Amino acid sequence: MTFMPAVAGALLLRRYGPALDWMQSWLAAVTVITFLTYGYDKLIAGTGATRVPERILLALAFTGGTVGALLGMRLFHQKTNKESFLERFGLIVALQAVAIAGWYLFLRPR
Repeated sequence: MTFMPAVAGALLLRRYGPALDWMQSWLAAVTVITFLTYGYDKLIAGTGATRVPERILLALAFTGGTVGALLGMRLFHQKTNKESFLERFGLIVALQAVAIAGWYLFLRPR
């Protein structure tokens, strides 16, 4: 259920947006959804409302929303002081960097 807005956004971008492939559409959509989710979580912090679980925030970053997460963390000052979250987020960023480097070095069509 958490990723349905990103799926819908990616499908809409593919259908009506600029000429993007499926990966670009997904990354654009999940980045926006991740950014908005971090903003929403910050907005409701301290109100007594149910917060967005950290596992959801991390899952959004893991599935391609890293840029949105970084922007949300920076702009909203969200999760920037929680060491356990930052460690897991850093691991996600490192894994993504290795995956991207591996793709460019070994799997990319030439």
